[in-house]
Amino acid sequence: MTKHQSEHERRGQILRAARSVFIEKGFQVARVEDVAKRASLSKGAVYFYYGSKRELFLALVREEHEATYSFLDTAEKDPRPAAEKLLELGVRYLDYFAGLKSPPRFFLMMCEQGIRDDEIREEVQAVHQSFIDSVSRIMAQGVAEGSFKPLDPQAVAQLLKALIDGLAGESAIGLRPDKETLAVSGMQLILHGILVTEPK
Repeated sequence: MTKHQSEHERRGQILRAARSVFIEKGFQVARVEDVAKRASLSKGAVYFYYGSKRELFLALVREEHEATYSFLDTAEKDPRPAAEKLLELGVRYLDYFAGLKSPPRFFLMMCEQGIRDDEIREEVQAVHQSFIDSVSRIMAQGVAEGSFKPLDPQAVAQLLKALIDGLAGESAIGLRPDKETLAVSGMQLILHGILVTEPK
């Protein structure tokens, strides 16, 4: 007999199974039946919560982005100076990638599927733009405070997003970031290019 679970728990059970199946088989080959079997549920039970394989994939894309939206929201609400906010945001991402129990392979699948599917591409682009907008505001704050060089905020934000995506891609193939080294040397390199240096 299947243990009774809340809707939230059941959806989580299905999404965990779907993530595993998609990574193992690829989106095109994976079937809802495979997800149901991995979740120890009937196919009908999966369809009760998710109307199609694509809907399952989209739910996973949105779940994948929850961490980024959370990090950005925390940074936006942080009352500290911009340099501290930016440093904290970088450390959060390093902690996230270094602390994952398994490589974030779904990240690469999501980007690949976004090439073929307009709605998935829009979801991926939306989280990308949220990062650009949030970091641009932090950059503008730093310029207004006089601590950041008058650089183009969006250009800096795009570069930082590219670095984060690169870390995600490396982590997806099993190359975990050396958190301690990057938190010191990597962050110093980035901040050295942004911070206003005091005259000697």
